[in-house]
Amino acid sequence: MTVIITDRRQALSDLFDFEDLGDRFRAPPRPTALARLFGGQVVAQALAACQRTVEGRNANSCHAYFVRAGDPAMPIDFTVERDTDGRSFSARRVVARQAERPILTMSASFQVPEGGPSHHFPMPVVPPPDQIVPESELVFAVADRLPPRHRPFWLNDMGFDFRVVDATDPFAHAPVAGRRYVWLKLRHRIGDDPAEHQRLFAYASDLYMMHTGLLPFGLGWADARLQDASLDHAIWFHDPFRIDDWLLYALDSPAAGHARSLGRGLVFTEAGRLVATAAQEGLIRMPPGWQPGD
Repeated sequence: MTVIITDRRQALSDLFDFEDLGDRFRAPPRPTALARLFGGQVVAQALAACQRTVEGRNANSCHAYFVRAGDPAMPIDFTVERDTDGRSFSARRVVARQAERPILTMSASFQVPEGGPSHHFPMPVVPPPDQIVPESELVFAVADRLPPRHRPFWLNDMGFDFRVVDATDPFAHAPVAGRRYVWLKLRHRIGDDPAEHQRLFAYASDLYMMHTGLLPFGLGWADARLQDASLDHAIWFHDPFRIDDWLLYALDSPAAGHARSLGRGLVFTEAGRLVATAAQEGLIRMPPGWQPGD
């Protein structure tokens, strides 16, 4: 089944259309065919709630834990604690709840713009995005084979253009190194507010991290036997960027085991500037007795 959203720009904007209740923000329900909320959505909304309580400072990091699965048919309440507002940094904590039950906790830090020396890793050498097939075309080519639980998400236009370098079969493939490169950008242009670009990257950053940890097992993300879920998620923002320009998400997975996979991602502008780093641990659980290559 194909899900079509006619105005994806408005749909993304509506995610941050909160009811302001004084350091508590309510996001109305946005029912979908998904069985649970997309983790990147809740991370982005939690960051947005913290941003609403800070002026003149951009986020330099956020660290989130997924406590339980969220329900797309229920509103989300974000309660922000203003821990500190120092001369250079502000610290915030936020709990996202549905029906008084926490679904995510986050700590976030904000910094006054400041100069100083800098350095960063060089950008990997990969083909440019115009030489890579959009991921949406690859997914729609196998739409009839996708497990029912994946169809509402992957057959829906998220509003982003994703292009995976050396894409692998989503069901099964030969084991390869736990490394992946993904070009991404928002399909439409937005304004110049750095906070908006940060939270929209937070939304997109939850994709592909766990997929990278599956590569050494030859396991595809669309394998119907796989039970997966994000456990925690962290982002460090190094420099301003535009989410509506191409960004390279250079992902690797240093380790996986005990039904968990660790992923890391370096985010570069098309010009080669490192602007963010992300990390995530996720659940990757297969049936008892499963072995790589099954």
